[in-house]
This record gives sequence, C-alpha cells and structure tokens, in this order.
Amino acid sequence: MLTVIGQAVVSGLAVGAVYALAASGLGIIFGLFGVINFAHTQYLMLGAIAALWLTMSGVPYIVAIAGGMAVAAIIGGLTERLIIRPLIDNESAQIDTLFVTLGLAIVIENVTLLLWGSQPQYFNSPFSGVVQMGNIVLTGNRLFAIAVTAATFVLLHLLSTRTRLGKAVVATAQSPMAARIIGISVEHVRFLAFVVGAGLAGLGGVLWGTIYSVSYITGGNFLIMSFVLVVMSGPGNIMGILTCSLLLGMTESLTAAFVDPKWDRLAVMLVFIIVIVRFPQGLFGEGRLARSNI
Repeated sequence: MLTVIGQAVVSGLAVGAVYALAASGLGIIFGLFGVINFAHTQYLMLGAIAALWLTMSGVPYIVAIAGGMAVAAIIGGLTERLIIRPLIDNESAQIDTLFVTLGLAIVIENVTLLLWGSQPQYFNSPFSGVVQMGNIVLTGNRLFAIAVTAATFVLLHLLSTRTRLGKAVVATAQSPMAARIIGISVEHVRFLAFVVGAGLAGLGGVLWGTIYSVSYITGGNFLIMSFVLVVMSGPGNIMGILTCSLLLGMTESLTAAFVDPKWDRLAVMLVFIIVIVRFPQGLFGEGRLARSNI
C-alpha cells in the first residue's frame, strides 16, 4: 500500500510540475493586467512541436528545449503587440481580449493540424532511463521535469525579488498609475510578461511531450486546468500556482491508482470546487503580482 501511494505521489509531482509551468505564465498575465488569454496554452503546444521538429532535424534535446521556449516566447510577444495592445485601453478590454484570444487559439490549433497532422509525436529524450528509490520507480523524464520546474520557480522568485526588473513588475502590479509616475513603462512590463509567460508555457509543453506525447490538441487539453490553477491559487500568486499544481497532480495520480484513471479529472474538479467554496479568493489569496485597481 505504501509503495503504491509513494509511486502515485512521485508520478503526480511530475505531472503537477508541468501543470505549474503551463499555468504560471497565465497567472502572471492575468495577475498583472487582468487579461484572460485563451491562447496561452497554445504557446505550450507550439513550443513542444517546435522543439520536437528541432530534435527530428538533429538538434540536441537540450538545445531544442531552448528553441521551443524561444518560439513560444516570440508568439506570446506577437500576441501582446498585435492583438492585446490595441485593445487593452478599451472599457471592454477584458471581454474583447477574451474572445479575440479564444479565436486566436482556434486558429492556431487548426493551422497546426493542417501543417503538422493529427498523429501524436514523441521525443527521443536522453533522460529515458529509470531511477529506483527503494520500491518506487521514477522515469528519468519525470525526474528531469521535476528538477527543471523546481529550478525555474527558484529563478522566478529570485528575479521577482532581487532584480530591478522584478521590482518594476511588482510595482506595476501594486499600482500601474504610480509605476508610470516613477518612470516604469507599463507597456514594456506587459510585453515582457507575455514573452516570459509564453516561454514558460513552451517549456512545460516540451516536458509534457517528453513524458507523454505532442499533438495539435495538446494545448487545448491544458486550457481548463490552467485556469483552474490560476483561480484556485489566488490572483497573482505564482508560488501558490506551483503548490496547487503539485496538489492537483498528486490528486490525479492517487485517483488513478486507487479508483480508476477515468475519474482523475473528476477528482481534481471536486477538489477545486471545495477549495473555492471555502476560500473564494483562492487557497493562498492575492500574491505579489496581483493587479491593483488603483
């Protein structure tokens, strides 16, 4: 019994790590600017497919990860510059950006289907071995996903607390008007938020594809879970997203191990409903990147 629980928990940590990367960028963008970007998880899919194409072309896996992140970041930046920026100052900006990014997500998914095809593809990862810890077995791909996610969130924390750029982002979140007064370009911060958020999603997509597979519907499969995590953790609470992601990843894995894999998403949604009913502002409340109304 303990072995089964341990195996499920460790496997859930790997899944939760990818969820955290997928949702963190969405949390940054929504927390800072209140933009609901339905196309966000498509960056995850595009980053994974770009990295996969690079590995199929002979590019080393680690370099391909950087390439996939770069592609996702570029698409995220273009989304902000060409679609979000012209709409953001409208009174109906939130609803406008919601529907426009929903349309963008549909376009990206269908164009990918036309160009890439519908068949799932798999990475040839150098971390495909097995690591055994007592009776618990963990694949190298899952261990790599956990390690990369941990390093990424440590880096995000350091950037937001120890660098001038991070302090500018936090200042923008606390009061956009005050940030403008002291010379911070809110537009520049928003652009960087989209670039960094999309890059994180691209990294999550590569790790997911390394553990499982990649197809044109990969992004769509992450959409609901990403929004669940943003709401469940609390506005602008990036470390809260990490914690909630690991919690829901383990919930899925334990449900699959002890009940039935087809009920794992139901269990996640029940946990989400219970948390929101008990904590309407999210499990951890407002974070450092929560948007101010000032």
